[in-house]
Amino acid sequence: MLGKEGLPYFHMTDFEAYQGHYRDWTKTRHNHLFKKIARAITGKTKFAFGRGVAHEDFAWAQSQKSILQDFSPFTFCASQCFHAIAEWAKRHNHNNRIIYIFESGDGFNGELLALKDLIESSQARLERYKWAGMHILPKVMNNPPHPLTPLQAADVWAFEARKEWENFHSTGTRTRSVRKSARALLGKGVEIDFGFSERENLISLLPYWDTATDEPIP
Repeated sequence: MLGKEGLPYFHMTDFEAYQGHYRDWTKTRHNHLFKKIARAITGKTKFAFGRGVAHEDFAWAQSQKSILQDFSPFTFCASQCFHAIAEWAKRHNHNNRIIYIFESGDGFNGELLALKDLIESSQARLERYKWAGMHILPKVMNNPPHPLTPLQAADVWAFEARKEWENFHSTGTRTRSVRKSARALLGKGVEIDFGFSERENLISLLPYWDTATDEPIP
């Protein structure tokens, strides 16, 4: 699909801004490709999820709740994504092992690796997450160069989640309707779990408990 359009990989920010490879595209071509991308994503996705938090809200919550003080906003959201996957697996009796993939390049690799070590230090955590490992990979691999399609799909979801935050959750008032591109991703059969933590629910989050160590699971 991308090869037919002369694209080495797909990047949602450039695509929506008509920059880079998309600089000379018409709106018709743009919309036609996104419809195909949305169909490809929803046709292969069982569970779409994400977590977000405003930095200032998180800093405030850290001053109120000591359990949050060892997290950055990034690792907090990553941890909440792990829990979302664990709850999905529980709901659907999914017992196969799960490999967790993150995109590199955002400056948080060290935090992710520390979180990985913490998870792998506890049998209860390993079982909760159906853990089969975690990898941090670039969106475009070298030698030979090729794009990692699932990371590009995640990039699309992340972009739409950010826009929904800007258009509604950042102020509590909807400034524009849900984007057509976001609605196109809400395909039948795709379970959705996107959440944005605000001050009130940051300090009232129910902890998940590690019964082996009697400590909260990050």
